[in-house]
Amino acid sequence: MKIQLRNGIILSVALFTLAMVAPVLAANPATITVTVTIQNLSVSASGPIAFGTVVAGSATVSSGSSTITNDGNVTETYSLNLANPAGWTAVQAAPGAEEYALSAQFNSTAPAGGTFSYADHALTTAPAVCTASRFAGDQTGVSVAASATRNLWLKFEAPSTTSVTTQQTIIVTVTAAAA
Repeated sequence: MKIQLRNGIILSVALFTLAMVAPVLAANPATITVTVTIQNLSVSASGPIAFGTVVAGSATVSSGSSTITNDGNVTETYSLNLANPAGWTAVQAAPGAEEYALSAQFNSTAPAGGTFSYADHALTTAPAVCTASRFAGDQTGVSVAASATRNLWLKFEAPSTTSVTTQQTIIVTVTAAAA
């Protein structure tokens, strides 16, 4: 673009503009720092929990808890399930012959036996996700911060009658998912 001044001088606006702007200096090449952390879902549990010898048809709460620790680097929510020992089947009701109920509750101290309910605390062979009521006492397995711990208490209800009188092993699995 050209501008005609009164005294006949013609200026080029583009040249005038360039002359007024200070030179811009830039690094060549430019760099970008990129960081990334891989999600680590990890949970650990202390144990074993030993109930000892129990009477058929009786119920007992564990004398100690399993400490469940979020060993990962993100907030986690847990799922719980069990594996049946040979000869017994887990139920979510009062056990009959060759049946048992194993219930789990997150609580800071030993909960009373009556605080466990089949609907909210009984374990099954299928993983069940912890909620505000599922497996909850005064603690939950929901949104557990990295490095945080929870106390998991178990209640065992023996078969009403059984032909299995040797020590049985029930495996409880705690699985972590990103919350």
